[in-house]
Amino acid sequence: MFRVSWVLIDALAVGPAPRAQHHLDRLESEGVKAVLSLASAEEAPLPFGIEKRFVWRRQVLPDHRSERLVNPDELAHALILLGGLRENGPVFVHCVAAMERSPLVCLAWLMRERHLTCEQALDYLMQVHPGTNPLPTQLAVLRSISQG
Repeated sequence: MFRVSWVLIDALAVGPAPRAQHHLDRLESEGVKAVLSLASAEEAPLPFGIEKRFVWRRQVLPDHRSERLVNPDELAHALILLGGLRENGPVFVHCVAAMERSPLVCLAWLMRERHLTCEQALDYLMQVHPGTNPLPTQLAVLRSISQG
């Protein structure tokens, strides 16, 4: 099921990769104006024409299947991209299943923009997006950038 979870109404949403035109229709009906993709094109091929309907950017972040951890610079760059996309209106952030990478970026955004601790952000995100399940190692990277 294609579920859109609003992290902050009319500002930031999270969910799985849109894989069909009706998913793009749903995003438009929700008022989304921009999309940040955190999965590779091979992992999550996006529907044809996404770039015509939304301002769209991709930054591939590693997940549990990767041989490496996300590094702080990658996470910081994703936040820069997200900030730029936010200038266009509400942003939808996705990876493949919206369990690790896209929640991680939303957590970082909540910590930076809403001045929440990692634990506060995680508690909140798990309420508004129950599929949230970042790895302990990903949370450690998140904590390290919040202290830097």
